[in-house]
Amino acid sequence: MANKKLSEIEKKKQELEQELAEIQSGLDKSIDDVKEGVTTNLDPKNLIRRYPLPAVGASLVLGFLLGKERKKSPRIASNRSHSYSSDSESRIASEIKRIVARKGMNLLLDYLDDKVSELKHKKQHPED
Repeated sequence: MANKKLSEIEKKKQELEQELAEIQSGLDKSIDDVKEGVTTNLDPKNLIRRYPLPAVGASLVLGFLLGKERKKSPRIASNRSHSYSSDSESRIASEIKRIVARKGMNLLLDYLDDKVSELKHKKQHPED
């Protein structure tokens, strides 16, 4: 009798361990799916493709903010190193602004080219 109960307990234990392993496997798969989904959805290229006009607008606003000249206090003649630093910083900021604006325009033009080619394809093959 004790052996029978012991074997039933062992059997139940094995079933529970198997069920636990299946649950763990399912959780691992779900977590991997969520990670992949988040990575895909937050990929900058996908965001720009999905929302091209807001991306261009954001890049223009960012470029404007980076390139915006701030009011500067009068420079002290003895502080030449600060003047040199400010000039190099403004050159870097203007270069970043130029690159961001160019990239935004390239992305916008690519998007518009894709949309135009899709429209041409639909006109040529209306049955699709």
